[in-house]
Amino acid sequence: MKIKPILSIGMIYKNEIRCLERCLKALQPLRDALPCELVMADTGSEDGSRAVAERYADIHFDFSWVNDFAVARNAVMVRCSGQWDFSIDADEWLDGDIKELVSFFQDGNCERFDACALTERNYYTYDLNGGYGAFMPWRLLRMSTGLRYRGAIHESWNLTDLRLLVLRRTLLHHDGYVAMNGPSGKGKRDRNMKLLREKLEKNPNDLLARLQFIESGSQESDFLDNLCRAVTLVEERAPCWDTLGASVFRYAIGNARVRKMPEIEKWLQEAEEWFPKSYFIRMDAAFNAAAYFLEKEEYASCIYWGEKGLSAYADYREGKGEIGCQLYGSLQNSTPLCEASLKVVLSRGYFESEQVEKGAELLAGIDYTVLDAQWTKNLLETLQMFHHRSELDTAPLLSAFWEGINKPEPAADWAERRRTMFVQTAGAAFVPSFIRREEGSAGFLRHVYTMYGTLAGRCSLGEAALALAAEEPEEMARYLGAVEKWEEMPIQVLSRALRKGMMFPLPDRTLNLEEMDSLAARLALNWTELYEILNDIAQEDYTGSWQSLTWTRALALAAVQNFDWKTADSGMNLARTFARVEEAFITGCYAPEVLREGNLCVLPAMHRFGWYCAQAFSYLEAGDTLHYVRLLREALTSYEGAKHMVDFLLENTPELQAPPESPAPELLELAEKVRALLAQYDPADPAVAVLKASPAYQKVAHLIESA
Repeated sequence: MKIKPILSIGMIYKNEIRCLERCLKALQPLRDALPCELVMADTGSEDGSRAVAERYADIHFDFSWVNDFAVARNAVMVRCSGQWDFSIDADEWLDGDIKELVSFFQDGNCERFDACALTERNYYTYDLNGGYGAFMPWRLLRMSTGLRYRGAIHESWNLTDLRLLVLRRTLLHHDGYVAMNGPSGKGKRDRNMKLLREKLEKNPNDLLARLQFIESGSQESDFLDNLCRAVTLVEERAPCWDTLGASVFRYAIGNARVRKMPEIEKWLQEAEEWFPKSYFIRMDAAFNAAAYFLEKEEYASCIYWGEKGLSAYADYREGKGEIGCQLYGSLQNSTPLCEASLKVVLSRGYFESEQVEKGAELLAGIDYTVLDAQWTKNLLETLQMFHHRSELDTAPLLSAFWEGINKPEPAADWAERRRTMFVQTAGAAFVPSFIRREEGSAGFLRHVYTMYGTLAGRCSLGEAALALAAEEPEEMARYLGAVEKWEEMPIQVLSRALRKGMMFPLPDRTLNLEEMDSLAARLALNWTELYEILNDIAQEDYTGSWQSLTWTRALALAAVQNFDWKTADSGMNLARTFARVEEAFITGCYAPEVLREGNLCVLPAMHRFGWYCAQAFSYLEAGDTLHYVRLLREALTSYEGAKHMVDFLLENTPELQAPPESPAPELLELAEKVRALLAQYDPADPAVAVLKASPAYQKVAHLIESA
């Protein structure tokens, strides 16, 4: 005998293959714990969703879409036989902790209430780590109430005079809004906006529809008009202003801050006066207000709103206050990340108000594992400001910060993004122009880069800071010898050490070719310094050290690839250095057999180019400009990326610019005899090759071939 279900789970869906099975699998523990039925309506799927649904549904039917969500959901409710209806969407999924929901039905609480709201997290990214909005949608309804959905979009039940309960610990996850503002969400977005515009045409003073437009229509051309109109409706006390007004104001204040609208302070005053207890104002608006006043350098107001916000977070975590505001909208700044972000903002307000210790204490209390990359950057810049302009001992803060962001929470890739941002942000403090600006800035006490010395042994930035502060090449080498990740070390530190005369690569620190090429490419970002470094070491005897030779080659290659090929003297010097270094490297790496004309094709393109350049300069030094030009052109066929260099050499080689000397009469006579002799043979005749190999031909080849 089939047990009558306590709970009917209802769903409408269309083309939800991405997420449908995830939703249905997540419902299985609830179906195992309670007598349930699953009723599903397909409104026109064409992507395989139907086959998935049919494997799970107890009742499955087709429903022709009529551009009305309420009609579709009511068609599902009509087919439900349970005592309660639970409405869920395909892009949602029930959290694994269902104890509260199951107890509601098993312990008899369901007899005392008519409808329940759940807690929903609307995620901003598909990996679920990018934050979320907190909402409390009404999803459970006692069927005996006889209520049905109403509203073509954002459909709802009329719950007036019913016994209501919020199941705060029963969690729905939702990622359906992630793509709504992107190309893949355009279809749903256009559909929703069309329905909302129709509602507003019928009733322009419908504050709920206006709020829903604001929530979904940020890309619409008339978004700001609708936003301002919604605020006006609240100010005019339109119907539902008291329940929806706080949500309207928090959207208005957030957009006013981003768009720098002059109304922001007026709206803040009205919001605080009319909705002082709402979390939309205490958290969402407070966050934007604190940031706004910090940007405006009104630090007292920043502190006022920052402290108000932190107080709200404490109450919210304990379930105090008007938690029910989430029934009318999604709290945008309720996450631990948002709370940590507000602490960063407030700490800056404290610092600028000469409350340094208070600001530092706030930073020390942050859970660094909740930070994303952007707020890792913001916090680090704040800590740099403390170090730069105060005497605060930042070492404990920086150490805790570094350890915290490297914990693999909430995931390893999250920690890697934080670490990468940390290193990039810190690296700017090692740039000479940054250091010079610091010295001329107001309140300067210490260079920011000195803060990072405390990380020595844990992060390459630590060794870099100690090396940058050192003066002697030997001391620099000692610190840089401990660097574990060259890619994380600010390249300006290595550049300074090399220009100070530090030998590199360091003893007992073998680098492979890829590491050297990477370092040289980074040094090339400042070409003047790279050229200086290359000139200092290119004249050394590196033939006995493969590390030295390979490093010199890396520098020469990076210099050639980054030179602008406009300065004659520098360009000629660089080209000769490159050719000399390449010749030494290639002859050391390859057997003589490989370096014969017919076998050069086995060399990598840049090595072929370098070899031809080396041979070209050897002919030039022998006075044979014809072969010099021919080999440069041959080099270009090996590596077309060097066209600028070859063009430069052809235009700037002095020997090519001077007028040619008249050949001696005896050479002209010999050339004429050889030319006459060649004319007697077919060019393909083997005798021609023998003749061209003769000493006589070689003496006059440039005269014959140029002709």
